Amino acid sequence: MKKFRSLSLGTKLVLLAGPILFLGLFFTWQQLRVDYGPAGVAEIPQDGWDAWGLAAGLLSIATVTIVVLRRLTEVEMSEDVPWETATFALGVATFALVVLKSLTDADSTWTSYVFVAVAGALAAGTYLVWAETGAGDAGLLRRKRNREVRPTA
Repeated sequence: MKKFRSLSLGTKLVLLAGPILFLGLFFTWQQLRVDYGPAGVAEIPQDGWDAWGLAAGLLSIATVTIVVLRRLTEVEMSEDVPWETATFALGVATFALVVLKSLTDADSTWTSYVFVAVAGALAAGTYLVWAETGAGDAGLLRRKRNREVRPTA
């Protein structure tokens, strides 16, 4: 528990939101109504495991795996690869897929929108990891200040 508490906020968000999102794909994301005419109407619950959900699940696993390997282990990973930027890209792609899935699914349930928020937390965590390592010094959300003093004529 001490090791977890010593981690940065971004790392904690990724380590919590990633597995929650993956497990959340087993919950009901859609409640489809099928009309069988005179036989009646059936409501069929659908979990999150369609093509979009599979892609989001794989991306969340990849995101968590990279963060675990970079932050919690002594595994040597190539320094030529910008891992924090790759992690950020994975987090944003996961969020985008979950939003797209929830918006395009017919009869989405409230749980699908809860997991959109979880995917947002995953993306926010990857941004914080990216920003805290200095990979974001060029600044995705930072303003460059011009400190140059111009002479007045």
